[in-house]
Amino acid sequence: MRHAIDHLGVKGSTLVIRNGKTWLKFATGNQADTSYLINSVQKSMTAAMIMREVQKSKLKLSTKLSRFYGAIPGADKVRISNLLNMTSGLDLKPGEELGEDIFRSDEDNFQSDIKKTYFNPRMLGKWHYTSVNYVYLCGILTQLTHKSYERLFRDTYIKPLHLKQTEFFWSSKQKLLKSNWVPGYEKVAGQYQHVPHAEAIKDAHDELGAGSIVMSNSDLAKVMRLILTSKFLTKQSRKELYQSTAPSYYNGGFYNLKHYKMANGAGEGYYTFFRSTHEGKTMLIVQANHTAKGKFVKIKKRINRIMDFMTYFDR
Repeated sequence: MRHAIDHLGVKGSTLVIRNGKTWLKFATGNQADTSYLINSVQKSMTAAMIMREVQKSKLKLSTKLSRFYGAIPGADKVRISNLLNMTSGLDLKPGEELGEDIFRSDEDNFQSDIKKTYFNPRMLGKWHYTSVNYVYLCGILTQLTHKSYERLFRDTYIKPLHLKQTEFFWSSKQKLLKSNWVPGYEKVAGQYQHVPHAEAIKDAHDELGAGSIVMSNSDLAKVMRLILTSKFLTKQSRKELYQSTAPSYYNGGFYNLKHYKMANGAGEGYYTFFRSTHEGKTMLIVQANHTAKGKFVKIKKRINRIMDFMTYFDR
């Protein structure tokens, strides 16, 4: 297993959990408990917070988006379930990007995104991956709880689980360094270049609940264990949240494959690859802070083969 992971060519941190116990924890670069920007892997945590509101009867999966954002095109047709499984028919207009040119507040970003969003009725019910779905889920959480997304995330995950290597990317450098964070690098013209921190922070604000958290492998495993195995979500809630169909298999922030779940993150010079059996007993987490064009897909496929091998003996 160590040999196969080493041959991924990833300079970062790896954690392997088998039957609920740490099996391998090591670094091929940085440290075993270095924290990285997890990018889209955060969507699973946002989705779980939404499902908690469903459990509290403050929301239904069938609730229309118009209850919260009536100005969004198609909001009277799009349901919460569509946002969770990326079948809303919503996307940004061609050439537009999430957020404002200069970040002022989450609410300003929400309103800016609404003006840039279009609705394609022919895509309602059809899978199309776009972070705008999860950005609006953050806005819904804010309206339901009367808390900012950051405060809600801290109250839901960071404080109860006593996470020491988890922080919002826009926090002070002092807080980031305390969490064992390392900057990201992208390969340009054959050389790795540091991703400008101010630019990366703005992107994190724009992504909000879809790419704004740095975490170590151990902290990531703690949160995923909470979501997948504890009473945080009921069995019925997990069943509803993670039901998925071909060809996407996507719902609740995970690709829900036959034998395991997977989530991937890439951007700002970071890779995060998360794999877990459905009950959370076996996990494989690989993170790195050096990225290169075309490398993500190759690593993802090889990590899938490793996870296939790990789960083969558990079937």
